Amino acid sequence: MRVGDVLDDRYELREKLGQGGFGVVWRAQDTRVRRPVAVKVIRHDDGDRAKAALRFAREASAAGNLSHPHIVTVHDLGHAEADGEQLTYLVMELLTGPTLTQVIRDGRPEPQQGLRWARQICEALSAAHDAGMVHRDIKPDNVMIGEDGLAKVLDFGIAQLDVGAGGLTTTGTVIGSPPYMAPERWTGGRVDGRADLYALGCVLVELFTGKRPFNGDSTPVLMYQHLDAPPPEVDPEKYRLPRQLPPLLAQLLAKDPADRPVDARTVAQRLADLAEGREPTPAELPVASPAVRTVKDRVPPAPPVQPVRRRAQPREPRGPKLRPVGRPALLYPQPVPRAAGAGRPVQPPVPVEDAAAARARLAQTVRAARDERPAPAAHRLRPVLEAAVRALGGTDPEVVAARRDFAGYLGRSGRPVEGFRQLDGLIEELTSALGPLDPLVLEVRYELTVLVRESGQPVTAIRLLTALLPALRSVRGPRGPLVLRAGTDLAACQARRGDYPGAVARLEELLPQLVTAFGSTDRRCMRARVDLAEYRKRAGVLRAPGRIARAWRVRIDRDQVLRLVGWIRKAGGEPVPELVRELERGTGVRGAGERVAAAPDFVTDEDLVVEIFGS
Repeated sequence: MRVGDVLDDRYELREKLGQGGFGVVWRAQDTRVRRPVAVKVIRHDDGDRAKAALRFAREASAAGNLSHPHIVTVHDLGHAEADGEQLTYLVMELLTGPTLTQVIRDGRPEPQQGLRWARQICEALSAAHDAGMVHRDIKPDNVMIGEDGLAKVLDFGIAQLDVGAGGLTTTGTVIGSPPYMAPERWTGGRVDGRADLYALGCVLVELFTGKRPFNGDSTPVLMYQHLDAPPPEVDPEKYRLPRQLPPLLAQLLAKDPADRPVDARTVAQRLADLAEGREPTPAELPVASPAVRTVKDRVPPAPPVQPVRRRAQPREPRGPKLRPVGRPALLYPQPVPRAAGAGRPVQPPVPVEDAAAARARLAQTVRAARDERPAPAAHRLRPVLEAAVRALGGTDPEVVAARRDFAGYLGRSGRPVEGFRQLDGLIEELTSALGPLDPLVLEVRYELTVLVRESGQPVTAIRLLTALLPALRSVRGPRGPLVLRAGTDLAACQARRGDYPGAVARLEELLPQLVTAFGSTDRRCMRARVDLAEYRKRAGVLRAPGRIARAWRVRIDRDQVLRLVGWIRKAGGEPVPELVRELERGTGVRGAGERVAAAPDFVTDEDLVVEIFGS
């Protein structure tokens, strides 16, 4: 594209303002309404860019619904053809002024001016969070100061525009900016508006002191600092700041989301008070309930290794061909209509007071349920969650968090099939709304593998983890904490199936990465060393002469066994005696028919064949 080209017979390109890995930003003229605009363009010249453009369109449509004086306005979204290539473009208001990065580089602003800008950024965050959107990439480069002196936040809902294959940025790093990423972003924990508040804390420290709170020279060092290093103390005398500003910054930079302020609106009010000279005690700043937990807190440790006789290498998973499973009707309402091009479902209109009441009741019930055993907690949460789904929609962030908790309670109370149904349905809805490579979708998919593994189905867990790991690596990088956790889970499942050589090979590959990511004295690394020693010992026993598993010596007609498994399943789960005897004769495994009948619905027929005779 060149200066003078006209997009869609409307937007005349005047000047190239910048270029990223996939997008080019132009100063343009809207010839219909005669106003200057900024146009960001993505070409579709290969598969990766086409995928980026589709995500760009979904998220930009959602961002276009935000209207706020401190958020850059989205005017239009469209598709066009230029030079024989398809492209997608986004039209935004044209801002003339520096980014906050340029402002900081030129020298720290006066404290009162900095407080005003900080409050304006918080007001923008509050509006977005109320709409169910998390920015995920708050940093000085994404804040512009207009000629009127007002701060405006860029890329709301399209912070992941410049992405390549698998959701990585064009530099190959995880989506987001490492100097400003909250701890839960690194560990694969649940991400909500408090992650934006942490990033805001990093930005404000830089704004008021001229230095970032964490200045590691590499991504692993930055990860360690965000996870374990305390933030620097800000001296109010040295920087001429209000006395109560440093305690607020410390709360924003809390490692645990539960210790941060409860929402952006509260922070904006505190900043306004400080700008006006009112300095209440830090206790006046509400923080979220300490009962709030991340995915990391909820995931139980890997199960103990159980010796199981099988062949040394697991068969290659064949993909998630799950048997149809009926879903609980109340937690899965009929799909709601979607706006054209929108990324999130458009929820049915609900009176504001009803939605607010449902949200408050849900939050109260979630907190109360965490103090109970799993079965009573699931019983308490179900009706409240059903009401919240009807009032707020199934993809509302608080509803999504509660649905994940509910599935966990079901799994831990001995009802893994119900828990699987809940997470499987949630994954489907989130994938439709956010795309298959959204970090939240991958987190819930990982939780599904944990539920399956903890329900005693290692074969299905191996298949699901094997399918999940490539997507996790592409989005979070090969050394992402959630990637490493999923890899160690896969090794544990292999060991549980008796594939100790495979578990040894996987842990030998993972251990150096764990040390690089967490340090050699981290409990995860020490646990991996212990497991690796145990797996090596058991692998040596299996290789000893005369210690060949009996199932290896049995010649099996695999297709016949698969047919028999299907027949037993079709018989309504009741083991037909004749089929049971024939199945046991074919496999040489006593009790095979009962195992088929007792298997949960989410275990496929193929998985059962692998479970029974290990191939």
